[in-house]
Parts: sequence; structure tokens; C-alpha cells
Amino acid sequence: MKKLLYILLLSFPSITLAQTDEINISAAFSTFIDLKIVGNANVQWTVNTLERYQNGFHPYENQVTFQVASSNSFSVEMGMTPLADPSGNEIDLKNIILRVFIPESRLAEKDVRFYFPDPDYIRETVEGGIWKSGDFFPTTTPKPIILPGSQGNAGSYEDNEFTLAIGLGAYNHTAQIGMKRLLDQNITPGTYTGTMTLTAIPEAL
Repeated sequence: MKKLLYILLLSFPSITLAQTDEINISAAFSTFIDLKIVGNANVQWTVNTLERYQNGFHPYENQVTFQVASSNSFSVEMGMTPLADPSGNEIDLKNIILRVFIPESRLAEKDVRFYFPDPDYIRETVEGGIWKSGDFFPTTTPKPIILPGSQGNAGSYEDNEFTLAIGLGAYNHTAQIGMKRLLDQNITPGTYTGTMTLTAIPEAL
């Protein structure tokens, strides 16, 4: 009896398991910028003595702190509505005197992170920091009060904190631009209100 031997041949064809495809990666960067007032958003003056009518209020008597957080370098513009009473009587905005304060911790960064466009800017060092000396005045047309310095000023709220000093009718300041004392302006008695607007604007270096 013959025996047959069957051999089972198994074939394993080559299978390519490696496949390639692509992942497209993109990153979209949008500008983040925010300005907030963090202290004393309401400034009020009461002019009811002869001394106040003669000499007004020094800027250091009213201070407003604001901060800017920005992913880009930025400028800050200021504009103001007319200062008027309910009857429409107005007070010249040149009665309002402004200064900007930089904390001492950033004194070394002046003109590097921040630049002040006022051509009469003179630094005046005081306790805790430095003031932008040489008074400037609000106008109804917004104008820059802070510009980025040579190395830009992007950063957090804490990086970009400023104090704005606001005075009214301080004669030792207003006289320099030919303004009369409040006493000599024949101001109609009443309450005069206005809104000062600060706007942070992204800037390219």
C-alpha cells in the first residue's frame, strides 16, 4: 500500500503596513489689548472758596491709575468731551492740567518701553517714581499721551501701569499758556461734567 505524503505550502505575500499622510499645522495670532482704570475713575472738584477760585487744584490732588495689557506694542490716546453744565455753559478744557507718572520700578525703562510725545516733556523725579513734567491739556480731538519706546511695550497689566494726575485751574500751571484764573473767567455757578476717554491702540514698531 502506497502512502502519499502531502506537504501544505503556506504562502505569505509581502504586505506593506507603512502609510504616510500629512497633518497641516497652523497658528493664528490675534491681537489682545485691554485698558482698564483700576483706581479713582471719578474726579470731582468743589470750587467754593476764594483760594480755590484763585489757585485751583494742583494735579497731584487727584490721581487716576490705569493699566494696559497687550500682546503688541501700543499707544494710549486721550480725548475729552466738553466740560459743560446742564444749561450748556462750558469751561475751557485748558483749565484741566494733566501729568503721567511712571513707577520707580520702571525708571530704567524710560524711553525703552515708553515714550511721551509731548515736546515739552521734562522728567521730574518724585518719591516712588517719575512724573512727566511739562503740563499738557485734554482736547476734544483724541491725541497720544503714551507711545511705545524703542524696544516696545507689550506686556501685562502690571508691566504697564500708569497714574494720571488731573488738576483744575492750578494757576501756576495754566498761567504758562495764558489762561486767566478761575476767578477771572466769570464762570456761571453750577455743576460742570465731562468724560475723559483713554484708548489703547496696537502699534507696530
